[in-house]
Amino acid sequence: MSLMSKGKLYLHTVSHLKPSQVAYRLWRRLGGATPLCRGHRVKGDPSCADIGRIPLLQELDFDAVFLRRFSPDDIVRGRIELLNCDTSIDWEKPWVCEEMSALWEFNLHYCEFILPLAKAACNAGGEKYVESGKDIISSWISVHPRSAGGAPWDPYVISMRVVNWLAFYGEARDTIDEDELFLRKFNDSLYEQYCHLSIHLEKDILANHYLENLKAMILLAAYFDDVETLHLAVARFVEQVDEQILSDGMHFELSPMYQKIMLECLMRVMDVVRTCDSEAHAKLHRSLKSMVDCLYSLERGIERTPLFNDSGDNVSKGATSLLRCAERHFGIEPSFVAELSEGGYCIFERSVGNAQVKAVIDVGAPGPAYALGHAHCDMLSFELFYNGRPWVVNCGTFAYQDPSRLRYKNTDAHNAPRFGDCEQSECWASFRMARMARMAGWSRMENGLEATMVDYRGRSITRRIEFLPEGVLVRDSSSEKCVPLVSTVHMAEPFAFADGVDSVESCYAPEFGAARTCRQHQVRGVGLVEYFLPVPEECFEQKEFYEFD
Repeated sequence: MSLMSKGKLYLHTVSHLKPSQVAYRLWRRLGGATPLCRGHRVKGDPSCADIGRIPLLQELDFDAVFLRRFSPDDIVRGRIELLNCDTSIDWEKPWVCEEMSALWEFNLHYCEFILPLAKAACNAGGEKYVESGKDIISSWISVHPRSAGGAPWDPYVISMRVVNWLAFYGEARDTIDEDELFLRKFNDSLYEQYCHLSIHLEKDILANHYLENLKAMILLAAYFDDVETLHLAVARFVEQVDEQILSDGMHFELSPMYQKIMLECLMRVMDVVRTCDSEAHAKLHRSLKSMVDCLYSLERGIERTPLFNDSGDNVSKGATSLLRCAERHFGIEPSFVAELSEGGYCIFERSVGNAQVKAVIDVGAPGPAYALGHAHCDMLSFELFYNGRPWVVNCGTFAYQDPSRLRYKNTDAHNAPRFGDCEQSECWASFRMARMARMAGWSRMENGLEATMVDYRGRSITRRIEFLPEGVLVRDSSSEKCVPLVSTVHMAEPFAFADGVDSVESCYAPEFGAARTCRQHQVRGVGLVEYFLPVPEECFEQKEFYEFD
């Protein structure tokens, strides 16, 4: 890539940002502070700490599916698997894994793996696991001083880690309260992280990062009885929820995975503020209801997270746990919504042949212009599920820091149309998008929909999807009659496509770090492309998604 071409990409990318983001980015690189507001400093002190102010959300932290990610015995031995990659860690030395990605290292310092240790203490002879968890936390405190910086002291990492430390303490409170030396060290470290985070809020990134920062500030302010900071952070959090949660409940980055992460974030804050700010709690409760409906609609009846915009399993908490938590703690039962008009997803659930088919179709723009880090070239793309099982799949994400990153973001990694070799939008680098496609409009019909996108060069493609008794018909057309159209389709194994269509073996990642085999098909034409997806002959038992207790 020439210097001029790269300069144009930078220019188009920066043009999407808010002026404040650019200013804060420069300010942070110069070492400037980014507090909640100018001149603010946190108050309270470690002696004011009280875990009783932080309600536990057992459905999230100690959900059985979540706990199965980790083996307590492996953790004690220093063997950790995260994002489908495992390695050995010497807890007594700095937790550095040069062979692993930055995302993997971030996940390591989230310390989610200490939660199974707390839960294992409930079993006979399980006290040793709590002691191991305390030892791991003590080691982290010793080998990762604030002065060392790096990933352990990244604001986002702190925002995730403090939740897990507090949950560990809450679950193992009886044991921890008896160890005054550990508790003093624990609270001193949490307060130091609190102070550090309070002046390093990610106002340059905003979006999910800033919301997680505010969540952590609220939990820690409550924990340390810092009333002034608590009310200030709650006010900022409510403002961000108003901006980030769309009217239909979709998080504005339009990622089904981050939808779940932000839903968890919201519920943790609500459980703290319900006793200290009734007005804020009422406002957040309305957003919670719409977010729950959105998640339920996207994932009802299927096995996994729909793979749009940096989504995959084994990162967020599962939909079942989140919905159960919303019901039990906040009295919210979900309702199905077929159209997420602002979020840009259209959902169909149909009986086709002898099967139940679910379709999730992307009819939205890439996302908020100033937060396009997780946006893919997936406009007009769709996923199909056959009796809950993935049938037609997007390729997912696999990893953030990987040579294949852009391949997973490009148009061909989705069941989407494009003009010739031209991408829908200009994705470049890991989290950057320059010129982007836009939606020109869409309409839902009784048995399908029609939608039109305009790629970054200003050329339009109209896609029509129809659900017929024998299968699903897809038709792509364009007014550009001389420009080749290419529509890509990915079939999960063991499903097959029509004979005579170009096909190659490919892969998709339903989980981060785990690739599975699929077949990629490309249907080509000039001005018009049409293909039919017949109902598979294979029959799989339909699975229930979620039942309320």
